[in-house]
Amino acid sequence: MNELLKRSFFGLIYVLVVLWAIQSYTWTAMLLGIFMVIGLKEFSYLTGFNYKTALLPSLFIFLLAFISFHQSINVKVLRVAAGFSLLVLFIPLIYFIFDKISKEMLAKIYLAILYLALPFALALDIESKLLMAIFIIIWSSDSFAFLFGKYFGKHKLAPHISPKKTIEGFAGGLLGSLLVGYLIYSFTGWQINLNLWQFLLLSLMIVIFGTLGDLLESRFKRLAGVKDSGNIIPGHGGILDRLDSFILAIPFVYAYLLIFV
Repeated sequence: MNELLKRSFFGLIYVLVVLWAIQSYTWTAMLLGIFMVIGLKEFSYLTGFNYKTALLPSLFIFLLAFISFHQSINVKVLRVAAGFSLLVLFIPLIYFIFDKISKEMLAKIYLAILYLALPFALALDIESKLLMAIFIIIWSSDSFAFLFGKYFGKHKLAPHISPKKTIEGFAGGLLGSLLVGYLIYSFTGWQINLNLWQFLLLSLMIVIFGTLGDLLESRFKRLAGVKDSGNIIPGHGGILDRLDSFILAIPFVYAYLLIFV
């Protein structure tokens, strides 16, 4: 299959699956949970540790977030889940005490939890329409950045990390995010609890931290000496290659929403 055709075909499938899943909170949680688990495995491949050591704490944090944000859950169930989450989160320290893991491994475990479990858990508390808008803005920004970079790119953004990224492409992504953000806010009729200027600022924030997320994952890949984090999506690489912008943008988006909403 032609590489461009393969990339377009599987990219479309990925987009459709995400947009379909976001229509239901349960399916959103399931998809994000799957993304998190695959992401942990890919991150362990990039950084050189056994992903299973971070899997249980990450799953408990994700489960706790799901229970916390699910309005019909009993308070007692929530307290039990929170208690188990705290216990599991500190288990790696016990392994370290008895010299079962090195200090480097301990650092990688908690980095994996911070980098992957926390953003996916926070995403569960973002309203479905806004979550969909975040994905669309990221995808649109990537497209605008690619086009501006291809036709106008002259100045490298971070040549030692990602040689293909340019300042012109980044600027194009910012402009594209403003345009798409305006269109989403003005013409979709989605109930987003922000005024227009707050939403446009949010769009810019998504692009800025999404770009940093892209560069962060590129940095991990460069240190690991690999081109992609995985090969689960033909023509696109791994889950981290598709969600690197989303992963770093979500905590900042969540903080922004806590302040303004």
